[in-house]
Formats: sequence, structure tokens, C-alpha cells
Amino acid sequence: MNIKTALYYKDAQQFLDACVKSRELVTIKALKSDGSILQLDGWQVTSGHWTARTHNFRNPANGQLRKVRDILIFKINNHPVYL
Repeated sequence: MNIKTALYYKDAQQFLDACVKSRELVTIKALKSDGSILQLDGWQVTSGHWTARTHNFRNPANGQLRKVRDILIFKINNHPVYL
């Protein structure tokens, strides 16, 4: 799935859900709880939870897992995410 423009929050959630099915690797930037920036380059989206508003990511190189709140994601594949 290819993104050509900026995404709205709901579209970003749908894009990440589509990446779960297609197993496409994504690059995201998100805020961490301490205010620093989390960057995940080439990670696979493993699942999403609509009511908790989170997505789980797995690093294909070492198997590391991360859970990221959707509202804190501000870039997906170098395209901004707006509320």
C-alpha cells in the first residue's frame, strides 16, 4: 500500500490495519511518554486494537516488540499524520 499525501488520524489507523494483512514494513515516528521521539524503521505491524487505540510493531531483524498508541504517531513512511 502506497501513501502519496498526508494522512488523517482515522486514515492512518486504516493504513496500519491494512499493513497487518499485507505484512508491509513501515517507518513511523511517535512521541514517547517522556517526550522524546521514537523512530521505528522498517518494522512490521503485527496487530491493532481499535478500542485501545494502539498498534503493535515487530522488528523483523531481532523480533523486538513495541506497542504504540495511535494518537502519538505523527509520521508514517515520512508522511505527516493529522488529527
